[in-house]
Amino acid sequence: MEDRPGPLHESPTYLMFELMRLARRTSARMFPGHLRMPHMLVLECVARLGPLSQREVAEHLRMDPGDLVGVVDALEEAGSVRRRRDPGDRRRYALEATEDGRLALGTTLDDRARLNEALFEPLSPDELRLLKDLMLRVLAHHDHRFACPASRPPGQDTAAGAARRDRASS
Repeated sequence: MEDRPGPLHESPTYLMFELMRLARRTSARMFPGHLRMPHMLVLECVARLGPLSQREVAEHLRMDPGDLVGVVDALEEAGSVRRRRDPGDRRRYALEATEDGRLALGTTLDDRARLNEALFEPLSPDELRLLKDLMLRVLAHHDHRFACPASRPPGQDTAAGAARRDRASS
């Protein structure tokens, strides 16, 4: 039986799905036991913008609050974040990155740079820049956080968009 490419090979969404699966497998092989992408996103958000409530983190990252609970629990258990009563509203908790969490985040960002080098090795620097530009254009069309500052509506979160663009270039 010949294994010929099927019609899904023409689908950009299918190719992105397979690329993400490749990224997860490669990351797990290269950096076993290190922070996974959802954990890294939450930790980076709290380290950069915190202290924040879980609701605020979910809003910033556009994550389902139910999914966020497990990620925060794992980060807290690892000693990367801590929950403290919010002095402004004693009914809620605020998440803060710990020093260990900030160190883990720095290591993870370095790991991500090496992961990107391994994954995108077949591309020239110009091709990689083009790929990132095309992905950012699609994302910016649907999500203002990825828009260039000049094209972003007034009052939008420019720090969050800049941080995401910086990560995308890593």
